[in-house]
Amino acid sequence: MTRSALLAAAAVLAAGCESGERPAPTTSGDLPAASRRDTGWRELDVPAVAGSGQAHLAAGPDGGIVLSWLEPATEGTALKLGALENGAFGAPRTVVSGDNLLVSWADFPSILPITADLWAAHWLRSVPGSVGAYDIVFALSTDGGTTFGEGALLNLDGTLSEHGFVSWFPWDEDIGVVWLDGSRMAALFESGDFDPEGPPVGTSLRFARIRADGTRIADGEVDELACDCCRTAAAAASGGPVVAYRDRTEEEIRDIVVRRFVGGEWSAPVVLGPDGWRIEGCPVNGPAMAADGAEVVVAWFTAAHGVPRVRLARSADGGASFGAPVDIDSGDAFGQVGVALLDDGDAAVSWWRKGPAGGIELAVRRVARDGALGEIVRVARDDAAQPLDVPQLVAADGRLVLAWTDAREARVRSAEVRLP
Repeated sequence: MTRSALLAAAAVLAAGCESGERPAPTTSGDLPAASRRDTGWRELDVPAVAGSGQAHLAAGPDGGIVLSWLEPATEGTALKLGALENGAFGAPRTVVSGDNLLVSWADFPSILPITADLWAAHWLRSVPGSVGAYDIVFALSTDGGTTFGEGALLNLDGTLSEHGFVSWFPWDEDIGVVWLDGSRMAALFESGDFDPEGPPVGTSLRFARIRADGTRIADGEVDELACDCCRTAAAAASGGPVVAYRDRTEEEIRDIVVRRFVGGEWSAPVVLGPDGWRIEGCPVNGPAMAADGAEVVVAWFTAAHGVPRVRLARSADGGASFGAPVDIDSGDAFGQVGVALLDDGDAAVSWWRKGPAGGIELAVRRVARDGALGEIVRVARDDAAQPLDVPQLVAADGRLVLAWTDAREARVRSAEVRLP
């Protein structure tokens, strides 16, 4: 399959990005054991059963690392979490289970420690009797993730549409969240006002600010037109909240943009690159972001001008401006990126790329402050034609941790990576 055909396949996936479980490729597996020693990574125990997937990693303010995932349950699907302790993720806790949890390789639940005690969780719930509609349910914990309160709807529009691709972030003493929302298009269809010959109408990017007791104190729109099925990213920088997402213009340019919340409103978008990627369909390949004070890094995938690339840009002013992007991989990149800021100020980027002997491989690479690139560390491989998994990467307390779904074993795996 050609790279252009793969991108076309991704666009087809975008038409139904609420679709179900990840189809397994014919074969998959790790790199040979000898390579494992050379690349400097060790596996971490994950208490996830066969059939698990949709991993999400998050680092708390105390340096702790939390992994969440979905796995089969007695009745439907369960969202579980485990905290990293002594080289393993501990006994799993069940956050929620049921037969209406949506399972999607591209759009998955998350759990984020806001403070040591206050944690936020979300999952996706299918709407009974609808075709493709789903809602976002969130719940808060005030005891460090031991228990969570009753779930509540994050989207309040009441339409039968898609809502998802959620990103949480600390917002002073409150909780911030952004998500993609399909209610605008749904309302136009329901009213009969949709004009297929008019300007494009699609998914919007919305936000909310929520108190620790669950009270919503702000709710609004960040952008009325965003790419439909590319995940969002958000972080708390020293100057306030920063979000990154794949934008969509009326000319179908779908580059990555960054906005800050400044002076009580969201700033004008800063276009990263710019790449000028024109594609009439969602590539299902969103950005990743990490922040530490005024330092902000964003990694993303683009195939502008027919060249697939993974790129990284850095900001030293809290996301107000970014330097020239650095190409992490070009030609062999498939994306589904992760990014983390290391203790020394360098960045680490993870992504899927074309394997030298076919299939795909999961790679991690160091990017120095000056843009110098380290060696590529290869952690896992898969014989699939393209990735249907979004690996997770976080750095905390001197550790760089990666999580992904192993297709051969059909379960979530994790590793601590040591970059050269």
